[in-house]
Formats: sequence, C-alpha cells, structure tokens
Amino acid sequence: MKINTKKLKYGAAATVITIIVVAMVVLLNVIISALSDRYNMSIDLTPGGDFEISDETKDYITSLNEDVEICTTVDELAFETSDSIYYRQAYEVLKKYAYNSDRIDVNFVDMTVDPTYVEKYRQYYDGSISDYSVIVFNNDSHRIRVLSVNDLFNMDINYYTMSQEIVSSKAEQTLTSAIMYVTDPDPQKAVYFNVVHAQNSTGDANGENIMAMLESNGFETVTIDPNIEDIPEDADMLVINAPLNDFSEELIDKIYDFMENDGNYGRNMIYTASYSQNDTPNIDAFLNEWGVKIGKGLVGEDNMQNVISQTSVYAIAAYPEENDYTGGIPSEIMSNPVATFNSRPIEVLYDFQGNVTTDVLLTTSETGFIMTDEMIQEYQETGAEPSIDEQAVTIMAVASKYTFIDTKQVKSNILLLGCDDILNSSFTSQPYYTNGDYFVSAVNKISGKEDGLNIVAKDLTGDTYETNAAQQNALRIVFMVVLPLLVAAAGFTVWLRRRHK
Repeated sequence: MKINTKKLKYGAAATVITIIVVAMVVLLNVIISALSDRYNMSIDLTPGGDFEISDETKDYITSLNEDVEICTTVDELAFETSDSIYYRQAYEVLKKYAYNSDRIDVNFVDMTVDPTYVEKYRQYYDGSISDYSVIVFNNDSHRIRVLSVNDLFNMDINYYTMSQEIVSSKAEQTLTSAIMYVTDPDPQKAVYFNVVHAQNSTGDANGENIMAMLESNGFETVTIDPNIEDIPEDADMLVINAPLNDFSEELIDKIYDFMENDGNYGRNMIYTASYSQNDTPNIDAFLNEWGVKIGKGLVGEDNMQNVISQTSVYAIAAYPEENDYTGGIPSEIMSNPVATFNSRPIEVLYDFQGNVTTDVLLTTSETGFIMTDEMIQEYQETGAEPSIDEQAVTIMAVASKYTFIDTKQVKSNILLLGCDDILNSSFTSQPYYTNGDYFVSAVNKISGKEDGLNIVAKDLTGDTYETNAAQQNALRIVFMVVLPLLVAAAGFTVWLRRRHK
C-alpha cells in the first residue's frame, strides 16, 4: 500500500499541535487556579462595589505588622455556592482580606472532615467554637475574637413567616472590627447605658447602631443598667442615648466621678438628646458645668433647599465645615450633608472658662430657627403662623475639661448631639449623607484614635444579577448544547473544505 507522505506529515503535525495546545490549556488552567487562590482574579461589576472591601479597610490591613488568621468553620464550596446572595458576598469579602494583605491568612475548615483543626484556638478562648464560627486570631499576641457567621449580617424578623432573615451585609464591618481588636493590645471600652429611651426616637435601634459603629471602629463594647450596676473601672467612654427620664443624683455622681477620673481626666462620653424627653434637671445641671445646654423646642429650617423631606421643616440637611473633628471624613463626601430629624437646639454657654472649652461641630444654615412648645401651642390655638427668628442653630458640639500631666494636656470630652436620629442607620449607612463619617471622625478625635474606620452595611437587593430557573435552563442550553454544536459544525466545515482540496 502506497503511503501518502504528505497526509502523514500534515496529520503528525496536527497531532503535535493539538497535544501542545491541550497541554498549554491545562497548564494555563493550573496557573490561573493557583493565582486565584492568592490574588484577586474577579471583577466586581455591582454599582456599589458590594463584593469588594473599602479602600479604608485595604489601607488599614496593608499597614498591619502582625500576622492574623481568619478561620471560618464552614465548608468553602458550600459557602461559595450558597443559594443566599449574602453568603456568597460574605465569602468574596473574606477572600479579599487575604488578597489585599500578606499579613492575613484566610482558611475554610469543614469541622466534620477535620474536627481537630480548631483545637489550637481553644487554649486562648473559653467560649464555644463550632460549625459556622468565624475565628479571627493574632498569631503573634494570641488575641482572639470568635464570631458566628450570622454576625456578618444584619438580621430582622419577617412578620409573615415569623422567622429571622438577612436584610443587609455587615461582613466588612465585623471582620475589620475583629482585626482591629486582635491587633490592638489595649482596645478602648465603650459602656452603653441601658435606660428607657424617649418615645419619639428609635432609641434602642439607634443605640445598637451607635455601638455597632464603635465596634467597627475597634472599641470593645458592653451594656449595663447604670441604676443597679457600677461603671466598669476599665471603661474609657460612656454612651447615653436619649434617656426619657432624668437621672438620679447618685447616678449623676457616678458619671461625674467617671469623667473627672480623680482629676486625671482622659475619659469620654457621647450624649444624645431627644425632643420628647421629660424634664431632666439633674442631667442639665451636669451639662451646664461643662459649658453646654440642651435647649427646649425643635430645630427647623426655613429654606426648603436645606431640608431632606418636603413634608417636614424639622428634617434638616446641615452642611459641616472643616474643623479639627472632620479629619476622618473622606474628601470626596465632605460636601455631603448631615441629616437630622426633630433635633433639640444646643446652646454653647462660652468658648473657654477655667479648664473648660467648647467647640461647635454642626449648625443649621442662617435660615434655621427654633420652634418652642409655646409657639406650637399658640399656632394650634389660634391658627396664626408663628413669628420665627432665623439663625444658625447648633445641633452638634463638644465640651471638654482638661488638666496637664507632665506638661501634656489631658482631656475628658462630651460629644453632644441634639437628637439621636442623627445616628439612625438609615442616615449613617447612606453614602450621600456624612452622618456616620462625621460621628466616627469626631469620636476618633476625642478618643485619640487615628486609625478608625467607618464601614457601612450593604443592602444587596437589586444590585446583583440573579437568574430564575427558566433563565438558568436557557443559559445551560446555550453553553452546554448550542455553543458546542456550533464549534463542532465549524470544525466539520473546515474538515470538508480540506478534504476536497
């Protein structure tokens, strides 16, 4: 039989080329797989960058000088391919910490497969470590924080099913806070006063948001009933959120002793007021000693361009000016307003007196006004429009007392807000308001923290591309049937053309 050397030559060459191409594809796949385990090979196309971590977190973790391990006791594949968009987002966020810092190692451990892996952490932690835990561990200092996977999400009750469901992701908030905690040898402690809140505010919810922002800023937090419990001796900050009723003289003395600190100062307090508080003469007398006063009435705005709701002149957009307390606000949002609602006015009694100083942080525009109870009552009785006095009204201030220790000035500070709704999550979590950023920046200033972050929760509804069953079947047919048939048809066409040459 006569051998067609030409066909043999071309056939051998084609075979060699095919083998080389297949080998290159396999090798490329191995390389990309290895790189994807260490480097970020994905692109986040969501409008808000929901599957990324913020630049603030990236800057923080790249500056770490200690090794941190994040161990999640969940099977990685189950986490990555979960039906829940929030679990998949949390998975991507977890991976981003390792992608962006050589000091952070992220592991996923299935405890049913390797139940002994977490034993190395138990000697440093007295609590429970089980399935669906997130362990953040400092390999150098052995400081540890153990979370539940559910701590990565904000939960709420679905009143139709009477079950809890995820409403937003706080994965970055929680993880960055935990890293700050385990890498800080002496985290500051904030103590929340669990008291009855004023009725017009969402007191408890706002209080939870305040403490969540402090936690994400590296604070250790604890809640006490101040009427029956003492303020912890290692506390650094008190958080008093819109109390409905006045404090007893005994409790005021506790607060006074805490803030004075035997004349050494160095303590801080956050106090929010509320329009529907009862009379608080004891609290008022304490604040007056610090050079500030919570006034009566509601703060309004006569210029409708400076309100956030056309239905209420008491929902105000106040624009902060640069000062010593705005250093932590990103420059790109510095021009955004702080939203306030039903705020009481704050009166600064003096700028400086003795060892007391005061700073105005936020005011309305010059067209602001104060609507007193008497004015409201007169309007209700007569129907006559009240005569208002337009003025810039203070709604956020800081009062400080100081001393000198070894020639160094040491202060105790009170961060005073005219309403607790300034710190409502509906304002602090929105990028077009600077509420959260300004609050965290001011807290950092009074507490001497220079590395604080403000990371907001992410609502993923509507920002991601989800497919239903029909769409999934259509995509499956396209990629598993139609495209392969097209490739086969193209190959057959090329073969026919060559055969007839």
